[in-house]
Amino acid sequence: MKRETLFWDLTLKLEAFTHTVPVPFAVYYAIITQKMEPEHWQIFIALCLFFATGIGLLGTFVRFLLLKYVYAKIERIPIPSSGISSLSQEEIYYAKSVKILLFRYPLLEAIIIVIRWLSGVIPISLLFFHLVTYMPSVVRSAIFTFLMIAPISFVTYYFISESCIRRLFDVPQIKNIELQEKDIPKFNYFKRILVAFFSLAALPFVIFSYILYSLSMGEIAVEEPMIPIVTVSFIFIVPLIVCSYVVAKSVNEGLNETSRSLGELAKGNFDVIVTAKSSDDFAKQALYLNSVISKLKEMYEEIKNLNEGLEEKVTLRTNELKLSLQDISKLKIQQDGDYFLTYQLLSPLAVKNVSSKQLEVDHLVRQKKVFEYKDRRYDIGGDINISHSITLQKRKFLLFVNADAMGKSMQGAGGALVFGAVFQSIVQRTKTDPNYEQIRPEDWLKSSLQEMHMIFEAFDGTMLVSLTMGLLEEDTGKLYFLNAEHPPIVLYREGKAEYLQADVSYRKLGTLGATPIQNIKEFQLESEDVLIIGSDGKDDLLHLDETGKWEINSDEQMFLKLVESTHGNLLAISKQIESLGQVIDDISLIRICYLPTKNSETKT
Repeated sequence: MKRETLFWDLTLKLEAFTHTVPVPFAVYYAIITQKMEPEHWQIFIALCLFFATGIGLLGTFVRFLLLKYVYAKIERIPIPSSGISSLSQEEIYYAKSVKILLFRYPLLEAIIIVIRWLSGVIPISLLFFHLVTYMPSVVRSAIFTFLMIAPISFVTYYFISESCIRRLFDVPQIKNIELQEKDIPKFNYFKRILVAFFSLAALPFVIFSYILYSLSMGEIAVEEPMIPIVTVSFIFIVPLIVCSYVVAKSVNEGLNETSRSLGELAKGNFDVIVTAKSSDDFAKQALYLNSVISKLKEMYEEIKNLNEGLEEKVTLRTNELKLSLQDISKLKIQQDGDYFLTYQLLSPLAVKNVSSKQLEVDHLVRQKKVFEYKDRRYDIGGDINISHSITLQKRKFLLFVNADAMGKSMQGAGGALVFGAVFQSIVQRTKTDPNYEQIRPEDWLKSSLQEMHMIFEAFDGTMLVSLTMGLLEEDTGKLYFLNAEHPPIVLYREGKAEYLQADVSYRKLGTLGATPIQNIKEFQLESEDVLIIGSDGKDDLLHLDETGKWEINSDEQMFLKLVESTHGNLLAISKQIESLGQVIDDISLIRICYLPTKNSETKT
């Protein structure tokens, strides 16, 4: 579309509206609300004619320059010879900026008409005061004129300009340039209708309000007030029809564009492109429709290609699947290598370093995560058993700990690895540092647990470990132990099993804000007593209830019955647990049997 054609089309429509609606309103309004001498009227009318003509010509010239600027920018964009791909990134970016400018052009016209009214009303009033005399009625009339005319002019100029400028979106330079939703200025129909309604309502409201005010002040220039009221009511029909028409036309053009595109799509034409040509809801719909059409086109092409070479596609997909399986296999090998490395690091920490004639100590660990590495099976998890023989106050003690790091597989193993390293460090320090020989067993347990708490707090609560830790004096059978949110120790004595509950259950290692360690539980063992220390995996069994639904075991006495039925044998306990239900967690157990010699019994 030629620039001259668009210029004259836009100018005739906009100026025709201005001189058939706002100007007659303003003239008639000024006549009925002013009382002037004839010579004053001549000056006032001359000023109005001069400024109206000058500002109208200036506004038309500004429109001519704006359109010239827009067309110049469009002409700088090369016409794509083979789609957008033939344009460089700089050219595409420039084309997008031009397209965004077209969306903003109607707002420029609307702002310019408001400025035009301001540029006319204010100078006319000031020059009239300078040439004639200051009149308050002229000031009020000027203010009310602007409030009455500016809103309706703004709305109508916006819609008319938007309707005329739509044709520029079809020029080949920018037609296929895609914009993002965030790039398009937003002016949806809720706002449009609301603004149009209030601009129409402002016209009669302002003029009737001022007529009533002029009547009450005795300033109105007519003898029969009903005549101007009826006249204004009839004149108001013109902007009502014009504004309604431009709003309805805007909706209709958006619907036609969408309907045309859907019609082409229904015919199987997937090359259709829906062009966003306005800042309303239809622009958003155009973007969504283009996305849907693009995906439908891709699906259609893919289905077409599948039908044309199905066998070839099957072969290709099979090869791709093989490659994917090979990649997965490589990743699995790499992951198992990581598991094996963790296993190698964890194994030296989970030790049983006990030399005693009065005690029998056995460990059993069944981690949930099982993996294969170089044709051998291994397991890793968060449970760990450690036992040592240490000396405190020249007395020989069995040190034992059963710990459970929170998390599955690698996460739990990582926690167990850190715990094992920290605990072994404390044990080696106890064995080699002479200062530790004078520490009481109760104090050793308190300080060790407190030290481990402080270390694990550095992980900000992301690594937690529950445990049962104790010291058993070999000669006397005196047991000192504590518990940190871990299952209680089981005492098996003369065929009966019961729990040894600690006085206080401390928080897991790593719990922020844990209370200081104060109390240590003491218990005296008798000959042939058996202690079973284990994690919660021994109790967390998944089994079917009476209704056939899976549930987790909640019977605290179940493990005691297993200990009694197996006489405290770890391997037999493990097999019994696996036979009762599905194991869903790591299982770790320590068995300690107290078998004092005659000399130790005599000492006791």
